[in-house]
Amino acid sequence: MNHRERVLTTFAHHEPDRVPRSISLTPEVYEEFRRHTGYDDVGAYWDLDFAGVGFRRPEPLPDLKAIFGRFFEELDYEWSLDWDTDYPPEWGVATRPAHFLHFSAPIAPMAGFTNVSQLGDYPFPDYLRDWRHDHLESEVKRLKDAGYAVTGGIGWIFQTTWTMRSREKLFIDFYDNPEFADALLTKVTDIRIQQAIRLTESGVDMLALADDIGTQSSMIMSPAMWRKWIKPHMAALIAASRRVNPKVHFRYHSDGWFVPVIPDLIEIGVSSLITVQPESMDVFEIKRRFGRDLVLEGTIGCQSELMQGTPDEVRHMVKAQCAGLMPGGGFVAASANGVEPDVPWENLVALFEALDEYGRY
Repeated sequence: MNHRERVLTTFAHHEPDRVPRSISLTPEVYEEFRRHTGYDDVGAYWDLDFAGVGFRRPEPLPDLKAIFGRFFEELDYEWSLDWDTDYPPEWGVATRPAHFLHFSAPIAPMAGFTNVSQLGDYPFPDYLRDWRHDHLESEVKRLKDAGYAVTGGIGWIFQTTWTMRSREKLFIDFYDNPEFADALLTKVTDIRIQQAIRLTESGVDMLALADDIGTQSSMIMSPAMWRKWIKPHMAALIAASRRVNPKVHFRYHSDGWFVPVIPDLIEIGVSSLITVQPESMDVFEIKRRFGRDLVLEGTIGCQSELMQGTPDEVRHMVKAQCAGLMPGGGFVAASANGVEPDVPWENLVALFEALDEYGRY
């Protein structure tokens, strides 16, 4: 099987020739990969199975401070607003550097907003200008011809909303200013729906939404709050994309623990959980309860064996996961999140050696 056949077979809940695999390396770990292997292409070296497309940055890059700087004029601490950030710069989210690796904290441009009318004057991004998406069809075709199933990345709904408003103020809005919360969530969702439709039209096989709702041991919000405020927007996005292509798969990422809403995610059409974090959820129990409906991805924790274990312990973990999660398909071997520098190189080597040994059907 090629990568495309392997992934699509897995998402159809059938057994391919081997387990599809994916991994994300943070910049420091990528440089370590290059030093150890002499390769630039992680996917080619470790035979990874996924490929993705997305919207281009505008060219030339607009001056973000000229567009959004007025929302941060009164800050009395260090901040930046540029295109090299983990947060969506085209939405106007500034960052406060953590001065540790690649981490930073978002600064909300709408923290001082008080009413819905202010949203009408805000410079929201426009992804549908030709220079941001006119490459999609040709890029999707190129990747499919190369033997890949193609995922289109949408971004965030809940996380975009709270990074623009601040999480604390958004939760206050849910109670004290629900009209504003609904208007902002709806505006963000409408833009994400435009992206999802355009990506689906371009021929992608899958869409991916990353929207953390879990902490290590609980949800960020109650299941009832999630069902009221977030679920309808996700459902609208999935429904809109499937009106274009009823067969498009939908991959959903959240870190942490969110077991109570997994049945809801299935109900609205989620195809896979990109992260089933083993430090927070029992991956074998999730397979037993939901494996007929969901593909499980991201079950290889970055906080446990991969970070703290020996290479032999990593191999044992991979062997156990393959034995418990492979039957019937629906399993993608992937890191639960981006691999940080505290993961020993020898453990990454052991991970892929074990997948070569135990990940074949």
